[in-house]
Amino acid sequence: MTENTEPNEPFEIVKGLLLLLGCHILAIIFIFLLSLVIAPMLQGSYAILGVWLIGAMGFLFWQLLYVLPLTIWLKRRGKIGMMKGVIIGAVITALLNGACYLVIAR
Repeated sequence: MTENTEPNEPFEIVKGLLLLLGCHILAIIFIFLLSLVIAPMLQGSYAILGVWLIGAMGFLFWQLLYVLPLTIWLKRRGKIGMMKGVIIGAVITALLNGACYLVIAR
């Protein structure tokens, strides 16, 4: 059996990567806004930095909140190439996040 592939699949994969990049930017903005809300409740001069560090170190888990529904939505719409791009980008992000965490935790 042959797999049903799109003729412009590399272009669709790049579109999926760009879609995930946009979602990452929105997540970073959300973490920033969340830090502005939470930091005044905490006592200390470095409260915002602490919230940013916790958000950055847990970015792997933050991205699960939007990558899983996004891949399911793209699969249901038949955008397999874009779904592959989102998955590739999520794996790259997870590997980079894990590597950065290991450098900081060392």
